[in-house]
Amino acid sequence: MITPEKKRLFNLYLDDDVKNAANEKLERLIGEKPKGQLASLIRVMLKQFIATPDDKVNPLLLQAIEAEYEYSAKMNKRSRN
Repeated sequence: MITPEKKRLFNLYLDDDVKNAANEKLERLIGEKPKGQLASLIRVMLKQFIATPDDKVNPLLLQAIEAEYEYSAKMNKRSRN
């Protein structure tokens, strides 16, 4: 079980088009908020992922995560050269 603790800053790279599309969808579905909607979505999705039993996690989600990881790892290697 995850115990609540003080939140800490965690930076990640996110494409502008993905960020904008997610914010627009959040605004359509729950209304516009001053700030923090996208961060709330990410936190909730992570908690749902953690709470899902391993054998119930959608294999397509895991494949998408692997593909994103591979793509990001390759992009980072190219940017370092």
